[in-house]
Order: sequence, then structure tokens, then C-alpha cells
Amino acid sequence: MTIERNRNGWRLRVVTIVLALVYLVSPSPSRSGDQEGGPIPDHEKLPLLVEIFLAKERKPELEALRKEFAALSVTRVKVQFFRLGHPPQNLAVGPETPADVARLAIRMAKTYNDGVKYILAQYRFFPNHIAIGTSAFDEASQIPITPENVERLADPALTTEQFHALYQQLTGEDRRLPTYLNKSEER
Repeated sequence: MTIERNRNGWRLRVVTIVLALVYLVSPSPSRSGDQEGGPIPDHEKLPLLVEIFLAKERKPELEALRKEFAALSVTRVKVQFFRLGHPPQNLAVGPETPADVARLAIRMAKTYNDGVKYILAQYRFFPNHIAIGTSAFDEASQIPITPENVERLADPALTTEQFHALYQQLTGEDRRLPTYLNKSEER
């Protein structure tokens, strides 16, 4: 009986902590856009996280990179530097990332990581997460992308919905079949 109470007490504590974390991370009702000042831009509704992996030689440019993201209210920017060599030329954009922030991430990848040659499927990432140059995934899960398709993703005319529809088409997620399963086709 005592063991059962201890287990239930432990479970209750875990559930309470999880609910508290969800409450803290959820957007506040006071920021719903109904308040004075009009609607809130998409990128301010979610706490976006950008992880960028850079070559060691890019350290002096770190402050400029952070300022570019801060201009779009993205302040959660985690930067790591490779000790040797260069990070992969890949990009991952979570499915709820606003298009303007995603376009900035593409520009940052081109500027600070020598371009984008691969994209990663969205289902592998949190909805409000961007990763540039990540080495967390094996080469087989990186989906090749052509420079023309990178430019299509960077088109400022795309809405957030259009951006993600195109991204998912390029990864194969729109057909529920990530294209990295069939490497013969370059996107």
C-alpha cells in the first residue's frame, strides 16, 4: 500500500510539473491580438528557437547574426561552433515557423554556412524550431535540394502556409513519404 501511494505521488508530481511547463510555454491570452495595437505578428506568437552550428572562423560574426534574428523578435538563438571543419549545409524548419523567419534562416544559412544543400523533414523537429547546420542526423535523412528550390523557398511572396506546403512537397512529407527514402531523386 505504501509503495502504491509513493508511485501515485510521484506520478502526480510529474503531471503537475508537465502542466506547469505547458502553461509557461503557452502564449498568453493577453497577447491574442484582440488588445489595443492590432494583431500580433506570427513570429511573436510562438517562442521560436533557432539552433545554428557554425565553423570556428565565424565567431567574430556572431553578434551580427544575433541582431538579424532579434530584428524579427527571435531572441532564443543557440549557437555552437565546430572545432574543426565545417558543419553540414542543411536546414530544418519546424512546421509552425512563420515564413518571414524561415526566409531569414535561409539567408543566414547562405551567409554564415555557405549555403543550403539539404533540408530535413519537419516531423523530426518541434513546431517552432529551426536548425541550421545540424549534425544530429545521419546523411541518409538529409534530403538534397537544388539552388532553384532554395530560391523558391526564399520567395518573399510566399505566405506561411504556402512556404510550409512547398517545404513539405520538397521533403515528400505532403505524400507522407519522406524523399530521403528514395535518394535517386534530387529535389
